[in-house]
Amino acid sequence: MPQTANAPWLSVLVPVYNVEPYLRECLESVLRQADPGVELIVLDDASPDASMAIVAALQQAHPGRIRSLAHARNRGLSAARNSLMDAATGRYLWFLDSDDVLMPGAIDGLRGIVERESPDLVLCDFRLLRASFGLRHRLRGELHRRSFAGRPGDGSDDRDALLTGLLEGRQLHAWSKIATREAWRGARFPEGRYFEDMAVVAPLCASVGRWRHAPRPWVGYRQRGDSIMARMTPDKSRDLLLSLREFHDGVMALPGGVSQRTRRALEYFCLRTFASLARKVPREDEALAHECHDAIGMVFPQGMPAVLAEYRSRGWWLRAWRAQRSLAARGWLVPG
Repeated sequence: MPQTANAPWLSVLVPVYNVEPYLRECLESVLRQADPGVELIVLDDASPDASMAIVAALQQAHPGRIRSLAHARNRGLSAARNSLMDAATGRYLWFLDSDDVLMPGAIDGLRGIVERESPDLVLCDFRLLRASFGLRHRLRGELHRRSFAGRPGDGSDDRDALLTGLLEGRQLHAWSKIATREAWRGARFPEGRYFEDMAVVAPLCASVGRWRHAPRPWVGYRQRGDSIMARMTPDKSRDLLLSLREFHDGVMALPGGVSQRTRRALEYFCLRTFASLARKVPREDEALAHECHDAIGMVFPQGMPAVLAEYRSRGWWLRAWRAQRSLAARGWLVPG
């Protein structure tokens, strides 16, 4: 849809499913700071709880401020995001999970960058949400987590710097990436799968010219006990393998290729992911273990020793040792 003078500059897109305890806080965090150029769209993915009653009450209290859509049946997060993307009219799209919040000043901060630079992509940092913060949480940096490992506030049209910063930061979630509608529409979320965010990073970066990192926590992330990684299943593991392969192959197939540093960052990201799977895949699930071993061979056709040696040379001895130990214990350490 072409941009018009009256079109919103930003669409905040919130998929809703079974989030009654958190939804009001999420939506109010947007309403408190949204200017008239911001549209807020929620999509009911056939939620079985009273979430949409909360939306209806907020629509009555804030007439014209919230647009709601609905799926006739539950289709999952990817389908909800794709439907929201199709309905959005803003120049920029910001996906916000319905159990998270926008931190105060987030929209003002984004607007300042957009007005000064008009980048295709803005990366933001985040903080963790807890009922109370103790000293140990502060020492772990939970009040400000980086989504990008490059220089704070960095930005350019250097795609290698963007990819390397994302890979080394290991934060591939969609909600920390505010991009133009055109860029996001080149990165459709795969429906019916977990780990959908990982699968869209390469096509999103392929659609991006200029980008900027905002080194401030604009999103409050709620780390729940029922998160995807907290309870891995064979189906989730297979979805992770598929998304990882798509991510790896998508990055390697980007026009013009990638730098050696980006390639190494990608290899180490994949190595860490496989090492994590090695600790989670049940030993009795021989079929899944075989799939993991085959995927490793495809991602590392030249073997793993060079990658491990590279990271030891950077002083990351403990990281390399942990990964090597986990993979070797399952017989997944591919020799060079």
